[in-house]
Amino acid sequence: MPWRSAALDGLRRYVHLCLISTAATLATLASAGAFELRGTGVILIHGKAGGQGPLQPLAQALKARGATVVLPRMSWTSGYRTYEQTLGEVQAAVSRLKAGGASRIVLAGHSLGANISMGYAARVGGVDAVVALAPGHRPDFIASQTGESLAQAKAMVAAGQGAQKAKFLDFNQGRTFPITTTAEAYLNFFDPSGPAAQAAQASGVRAPTLWVIGTGDRPAMNDRAAYSGTRLVVEADHQTTPRVAVAEVIDWLQKQ
Repeated sequence: MPWRSAALDGLRRYVHLCLISTAATLATLASAGAFELRGTGVILIHGKAGGQGPLQPLAQALKARGATVVLPRMSWTSGYRTYEQTLGEVQAAVSRLKAGGASRIVLAGHSLGANISMGYAARVGGVDAVVALAPGHRPDFIASQTGESLAQAKAMVAAGQGAQKAKFLDFNQGRTFPITTTAEAYLNFFDPSGPAAQAAQASGVRAPTLWVIGTGDRPAMNDRAAYSGTRLVVEADHQTTPRVAVAEVIDWLQKQ
């Protein structure tokens, strides 16, 4: 039908323009200072939902500047492990980069990935810079939505059942949903006094830190963040913040 043909033509033009725009951005970055991040290994850590799409433009821009980029698939996409076990997943990525010759390590996380980046920098160390993109997962903020599950997990741990799995409530972007994990792992990530809560406050992080906050993100959560480092606000929402801030992130990393 004519209207379908017109719609398809319009879609093709839109995709073509998007590809041209992305290519132009990468070309500009590369010509402005090609390979200035050579020797830098960057671990891009996705958010709770597991989608790596929001981080792809940043990954491509980093590679254009000579950085080596790793995008690990984190275990929380299928169920939480303990916080220490999750940090071990990041450690594996760090070891991989160092084995490949990286002399400088950067952690850049989106949403929950920002929390893990902070936690790793504080508890393990050996990180040269941290970028928190639309930081999310603040146990102190979401405890009002997960109170019953917190009580259940605490009771299980007290009864010596911390390694047993059960159903608990998770919270992401304004909605709750059920998950299955161990009581110990749940408390690690959701207890307001647990390691994830400490990471959300950037407690113990000594590496240079860039916080990137979107104007359309949840202000109630970000207003509670204890920012230490550089705070950048961009015109974006939770999902688009990593894409919108590509140039600023690259510029900041080059100055570290």
